[in-house]
Amino acid sequence: MSTTKRGYSLRRRLLSRTALLLVAVLLLLSLGAWRYARQAADYSYDRLLNSASLSIMEGLLVRNGRVDLDLPYAALEMMQLAPDDKVFYQVRNPQGEWITGYDDLPQPETFEPSDKPFFYDARYRGEPLRFVIQSKRLTEPAVSGWVQVTLGQTLNARRELMVDILYKALLALLGLMLLALAALWFGINRALDPLSLISRTLKQRSAGDTEPLAQTPIQEVSPLVDAINSYHRRLLDNLEAMKTFIADASHQIRTAQSATQAQLDIASQTNDPATLPQRLDTIRQQHLQLTRLTNQLLAHAMVVHRSDTQSLEPIDIDALLKQLLTECVRDHAHRDIDFAYHCDLPHCSLPADRVSLREAVRNLLDNAVRYGPDDNQIDLQLVAAANGGLDIIVDDRGTGIAPHLRRQALQRFSRLATEASGSGLGLSIVQSVAEAHGGDLFLENSPLGGLRARLHLPGGST
Repeated sequence: MSTTKRGYSLRRRLLSRTALLLVAVLLLLSLGAWRYARQAADYSYDRLLNSASLSIMEGLLVRNGRVDLDLPYAALEMMQLAPDDKVFYQVRNPQGEWITGYDDLPQPETFEPSDKPFFYDARYRGEPLRFVIQSKRLTEPAVSGWVQVTLGQTLNARRELMVDILYKALLALLGLMLLALAALWFGINRALDPLSLISRTLKQRSAGDTEPLAQTPIQEVSPLVDAINSYHRRLLDNLEAMKTFIADASHQIRTAQSATQAQLDIASQTNDPATLPQRLDTIRQQHLQLTRLTNQLLAHAMVVHRSDTQSLEPIDIDALLKQLLTECVRDHAHRDIDFAYHCDLPHCSLPADRVSLREAVRNLLDNAVRYGPDDNQIDLQLVAAANGGLDIIVDDRGTGIAPHLRRQALQRFSRLATEASGSGLGLSIVQSVAEAHGGDLFLENSPLGGLRARLHLPGGST
């Protein structure tokens, strides 16, 4: 049970793969937005925490030789900007002794007092907090050294600000992605419109329309239009050749059939027994001619078909010619014909189609036999061509073909010798095979006095 491979939509594939790319970009941008939101929230509330700790630091004073704190109201006002958060503070004197606030606040592992604030994260009473330590150096006669103010705040407001920034950033990114997908869908549809136009144009065309597709200014689509037009031209050429061949073949077959039918009618109406064998022999010859014509027509159709679909592969030309000559000698062993074969290039290899090349050489040998004298001599040669490649040469001792008639002899159904039976397709078949292999067929004078048929094939090697 055969299954048909399902196709896919180029439009959907482009959109889906681009959408995946946009999703990947969205994830990366979301990660960046998260980092930015977190840094922005930390920066904002760290500044608030730092300002509040500085305000507390301003309330420090030395009284009676001791450090004391007059907690300013402004510090509490600042912390009201995050009403849902808890605030913890601590003040220590230069000796590190607790003065006021919460005496059990967590301290950083490594800390050196300086003029700059020191931020760190820690947990206190089961909640994560953000702390800042402000240090101030006292130079009073009674008290000298670094006084430290530690201020901590829970992270609720920070998280709310981070989530708010991230949510708005993600909404903006999602909106941009949707707009990008919409623009992409519109762009893909516009970009594929030329292909849809070509498809609609081809569907609307009739079978007899011979006009090529109109050229397009789009550089990416122009090669496709050129390829379709090239294929259309080749198809029209093949159809035209097929129509011409069918018309010629039908005419030739009807003519041969009419002649045979006429001889049958005459033979059936004759009353003279002495002329009946002659009539039957005429009918037999015409039947043989019709049989040969039919075989040649089939061979010509096969050669034309294989020239369009053939796959060339290296074959041993020397072995192929020897096999064909052996078959020809066997078929004409009852006749007084001398056959000869000559090859100075053993193990010759050539990329060719074995079936069509065999048919071509067979036709050359049959023509040499058919149009030669009773004491004919046929020489088959395989030689290296002067301009590269190989030449397959068939010489005979027949009457040959006049130079001004050789071009006509290569045409279909062209019979120059009316006294010999033939279909007029032999040389046409050889010419088609030569063209399919990139070579040519040449008709020349033979050293034996008759015709030399030289089939040139390029690309040979030894």
